[in-house]
Amino acid sequence: MKNHQLRAFLALAEGGSLVKAAARLNKTTAAVSKTIRELEERFEVSLFQRTPHGMPLTAAGRILLPRAQSILAEMVRADEELRTHRGLHQERLRVGLTPAVSVLLGPKVIERFVGQLPDIRLEVFEYQREQMSHRLDDGSLDVALCAIPSFMNRSADPVGELLFSTEFSLAVHSDGDLAGARSLADLQEALWVYTDPSGAQESFIANAFIEADLQPPLRALLCTASGLGVALALNTSAVVLVARPIAEANARVTVLPLLPDTPTLSVYSLVRPSESSSSLVDAFLQIVHASVGGR
Repeated sequence: MKNHQLRAFLALAEGGSLVKAAARLNKTTAAVSKTIRELEERFEVSLFQRTPHGMPLTAAGRILLPRAQSILAEMVRADEELRTHRGLHQERLRVGLTPAVSVLLGPKVIERFVGQLPDIRLEVFEYQREQMSHRLDDGSLDVALCAIPSFMNRSADPVGELLFSTEFSLAVHSDGDLAGARSLADLQEALWVYTDPSGAQESFIANAFIEADLQPPLRALLCTASGLGVALALNTSAVVLVARPIAEANARVTVLPLLPDTPTLSVYSLVRPSESSSSLVDAFLQIVHASVGGR
């Protein structure tokens, strides 16, 4: 199995569609499709189902997936060690953050890490939580910090160390008309900014309205960046559901305590299996713990 075939297989397995795989690999969908066909001919099996809604793995594809992830991770590790041997490699740490964590912890953790470990190259990437386990398995990331809402189904999420939990809050512009809302009925016609691409957040809000004998809001905007979601709420007279510390850090935001059941957001750390005993990862997590304690 060639390197480009391996990467195409993993990109399609993660993205579930040729469009997403092609975007990740910076290739055309035709090129990715051709590579996958070549790989299937090599193994004489179908690795993906072809459906109108995407390309999920077949049983054969699911057998290949963990092995492909291990092969790529070993290739990445070999490349790093050989570059170090040749004196070309600066020690680095690759960190993945979900959008909410980028706003909640990102600046403080990065500032402390750079201050304490100035000789280490820190690479920070923002991904949705669904992508994190794949990035850890294929060696693209060494450690990840994921925020998972209580209204999200966690059955498919990898188990990690719980760092802390916080509450969500409804946030609006302090000087806008919505700041005077006294019930969900006052927000029924408002524009709602949702930051969760899975739809779980929107479903939670819809259920809150239904339980209050109200029709769910019809006006909605999807923005997967938490910080930008707050900015949109401030500039478009909208409502956004964000972690309370994010809302309270902005003086122009008013928090509306109108939800009957306040959801929570839990932040977990996940580590690439081969990095579980890494001193660099341990140092990073110690900085994270110190940053959480000083929030």
